[in-house]
Amino acid sequence: MLNLLSFFVEISSVVFGIRIALATIALICIGFVIFVVMKQSGNTDGVEAITGSSNKSDESETYYGKNAGSRKEARLKLWTYIAAGVLALCFIVLLILQTFIK
Repeated sequence: MLNLLSFFVEISSVVFGIRIALATIALICIGFVIFVVMKQSGNTDGVEAITGSSNKSDESETYYGKNAGSRKEARLKLWTYIAAGVLALCFIVLLILQTFIK
């Protein structure tokens, strides 16, 4: 009986450690998602459409310059999806651990 009790105490401490690790990863992912979304530019022109101003420079005249913005946006969008997926996975695992092991 004592061995069985010590086994459950040991399992609960391991689960507690996993919960702490998953919560830490989730907090890091939340901060990363906020940062990456703030780095992305919006899809609308906003005030630029009214004023007619443009932020294009001479770099956009080359082929590399024309595609540099779209490649950067694609990378940021990919990192947003990855971080959001990891965040969702962390919360699902935390929910499963909370439901089945108390």
